[in-house]
Amino acid sequence: MIPYRFVIGALLAATVATVASAQPSTWVAVASDGAGLWGISVGTTTRGAAEGAALGNCGYYCKIKFTAQARCVAYAFSETGRAEGFSAGNTLQQVERPAWEQCNANVPADSCKLRAARCFE
Repeated sequence: MIPYRFVIGALLAATVATVASAQPSTWVAVASDGAGLWGISVGTTTRGAAEGAALGNCGYYCKIKFTAQARCVAYAFSETGRAEGFSAGNTLQQVERPAWEQCNANVPADSCKLRAARCFE
């Protein structure tokens, strides 16, 4: 005879696994012209949609600089050094500092500023 706790635990685990795998993954993207114009996109269901939205938010001279499957994205830029930094993850806390650090690794005197950090709700 199988204990009821085991059966209930197995059913609960299967339900949680099904719900987690049923949630759609989302894409984020950053476009920029490398000179100060930028656009980001969060929460799209495909890479192409994320890139199209980021380009639409940026402008004609922009190019896609970063794309990832994630909930959140951050973008940092240095006007003095024309450096950029990008990061993606599940929370704002996970993405803000890495984007800033990536940007500052390429310029002197911490001249980068976080331009955007957003998450899909």
